[in-house]
Amino acid sequence: MKAFVLTSFDHAPEFADVPEPEPGPGEVRVRVHATSVNPVDHMIRSGFFRAVQEYRFPAVFGRDFAGVVQTVGDGVTRLREGDEVYGFVKRDYIGDGTFADYVVVPGGFFVAAKPSRLSLQQAGTLAQAGITALECVEAVPSGPGQVVVVNGATGGLGTFAVQIAKARGADVVATARSADRAELLRSLGADYIIDPTQGDLVKLVREAVPEGVDGILRGGGRAASVTNGGVPELMGPIAFANIHSTPSPANLARLTALVDDSGVTPVVADTFRFDDIDTAFDRLLAGGTAGKLAVSLDG
Repeated sequence: MKAFVLTSFDHAPEFADVPEPEPGPGEVRVRVHATSVNPVDHMIRSGFFRAVQEYRFPAVFGRDFAGVVQTVGDGVTRLREGDEVYGFVKRDYIGDGTFADYVVVPGGFFVAAKPSRLSLQQAGTLAQAGITALECVEAVPSGPGQVVVVNGATGGLGTFAVQIAKARGADVVATARSADRAELLRSLGADYIIDPTQGDLVKLVREAVPEGVDGILRGGGRAASVTNGGVPELMGPIAFANIHSTPSPANLARLTALVDDSGVTPVVADTFRFDDIDTAFDRLLAGGTAGKLAVSLDG
């Protein structure tokens, strides 16, 4: 099968023909139709995790996927051949990822039935950023009558976080650096839009909501308050939590319900062919993208 792989820490990833993975007991093989590029994928290809995770070269990397179940291993009852599914792969090693024609995953983890409202191409951008956003929003007070600030709101994670916070009943203060991005956030349900280039962010938030806010997160996975890296000596009395983006059945089910029942929808800035995945990474690293960058393995 065709795959985008890492062969060493000293070489850029490349396309290669690798053996098709075979599902064992309790596993399913999925024909991947769509995926996306995420900041963590760049960190993986740059060797960022080499001190804490094994890289199994040639390592197929990539996390997001949407596709069709092709083969079902013994003991799998939740999924059947032909089911349209989505999810993301997060193993304790780097390899057996989703930048490939096929991926094998546990039948009871990493994978769920595709939300009925989404196409496979949309669903391929959903799980990694969507679950991260869901866990971030749930980590702060974000129910009716509460106010959540989403800084970096137009990114892949941020666009999901705005929608999920609104679906939970919160008022949302979102940041945007241009009029068109402000309009995008209003269409996603943001109640207050502030431009962080116009002054001190804390002052701007206080002007928008003088009564104060209940939680803050930063899109892009770099929130000191709710995602990796809250430093106690810098945080003072501010509570923070580490978010681990767990692709569990419960998290996928909650995310699916938010899509099908509450209208949460991926914002896709652009779609690239699999052959052009390097260009997708270039776009990701250039920054400034509103929403997600999708990669299609169809055609």
